[in-house]
Amino acid sequence: MVRSSDPSHLVYIDNAGNLQHPEDKLNFRLLEGIDGFPESAVKVLASGCLQNMLLKSLQMDPVFWESQGGAQGLKQVLQTLEQRGQVLLGHIQKHNLTLFRDEDP
Repeated sequence: MVRSSDPSHLVYIDNAGNLQHPEDKLNFRLLEGIDGFPESAVKVLASGCLQNMLLKSLQMDPVFWESQGGAQGLKQVLQTLEQRGQVLLGHIQKHNLTLFRDEDP
């Protein structure tokens, strides 16, 4: 990330995909400047179905699926992603961010 006030200096944000990073320490600076989100993605987050959708999608790659131990091996990661999705949804709602319709290709 680059500061607009000083583009020669990078800003390091320690979210780095670390799933063990505590939720109360998540840094939303990565979302600054994002004014809206795809309505369809927000609907998935709101539905509570993200974990199941990811599970079904990951099953499509049998090599990856088996290497991770199947559903049991992926359970913790998928639960964490679902929880993070709910945190993001709360952020979107709290800041009343715009939802935009997906464009047809």
